[in-house]
Amino acid sequence: MKFQLMIAKRFMLGGRGSGPSRLTGWISIIGMMVGTFAMIITLAVMNGFEKRVINKLIGFEGDIRITAINKHTTLEQAYNKVKNDASIDKAMLYKERIGMIIGRDDAKRMATFKAVELEGLDTFYDIEFINKGMKTSNPEIIIGNLLAQRLNVDIGDQLTIMSPIDQSNFFGLPQMIDVTVSRIFHAQVLDFDDRVVFISPDVGNRLFLRKKNYDGIDIRLVDRKNLVDIKMQLEKTFSDHLSIKTWEDLHRGLISAMRVERLGALAVLCLIILVASFNLVSTLVLVIIQKIREIGILRAIGTSKINIKKIILTQGSLIGGVGVVIGIGISTVLIFIQNQYGIIPLPADVYFINQLPMVITTIDLLVVLIISIFFVLFSGLIASKRATILNIRESLQWEK
Repeated sequence: MKFQLMIAKRFMLGGRGSGPSRLTGWISIIGMMVGTFAMIITLAVMNGFEKRVINKLIGFEGDIRITAINKHTTLEQAYNKVKNDASIDKAMLYKERIGMIIGRDDAKRMATFKAVELEGLDTFYDIEFINKGMKTSNPEIIIGNLLAQRLNVDIGDQLTIMSPIDQSNFFGLPQMIDVTVSRIFHAQVLDFDDRVVFISPDVGNRLFLRKKNYDGIDIRLVDRKNLVDIKMQLEKTFSDHLSIKTWEDLHRGLISAMRVERLGALAVLCLIILVASFNLVSTLVLVIIQKIREIGILRAIGTSKINIKKIILTQGSLIGGVGVVIGIGISTVLIFIQNQYGIIPLPADVYFINQLPMVITTIDLLVVLIISIFFVLFSGLIASKRATILNIRESLQWEK
């Protein structure tokens, strides 16, 4: 191996006519560097946004959700069990129904009413309140920032809520309740700011006339790493009469879409490596042409075709490997600097964050490294076949 490495270095760095091969060699190095750099940075940015979306989803809904399979199943007994479980940090019973909100100037919006204990809202849900709450003697409602803008209301304003499918028994009309906006939240994920509002259980009981039982239990775990094990444990505990889903089960379509998007971006960025590998092949072929007499001499003194092939393959690995290592090094340093100092800002009013999120994992680095090495070796194998088909006599008689 030392022999092939020594010859490969000499072909690139020394000898007559090595100038053009040096130039194309540096171009190949830069191409590989740019390709690996682009793949790692893209994966890091996509991972950063994906992690932020997932954290916001979990913060708004919890780690696990228990719901009744049929409307006659009660959840109070299950709630008493899970809230005393050592692996469960918090549990929240809720009722949920789609209804209508009537604001100023008869502005109407459909929203999902979620009846929960409002006193525990701050501790259970990881949402940001853009205004401090106010005490009110009237029934209160907590709405999202986007919904407040659409209804043109602020804290202290009065709204009317109703559930069209919950008609009263006497007149067949839905119950209408006047409520006061006590807080406005900013979920910063999906459309929760526009379609979800929180009301107290008392208001929920008055509004949901046809709903007798709770709809579900939101659960937050002590350690999220044990999510799958705790789900299986809960499934065994409550048998088949309750539905138990993790946050990933509830948003499987979104999670799958983000993962497919990441794979698609990785596949497209592989084209940069592919183009760089074409340039690497041309560089190696140029070296073979420039060093054809030297290759003929090596063959004449007994060097086998396999060793000639190894020399070219080693040379390709050196050129491509340097570019891959530089690209990985620069990208990881940039990710570290961005996470520490936030040198790449973002408009906070658009993305709800003031700097570009970047998260890279060891698996991502290994995937990029494996893809890069594959293209480098593939390029070396293509070029090395050209060297092995040369005739010894023709190689020694070649005039540059």
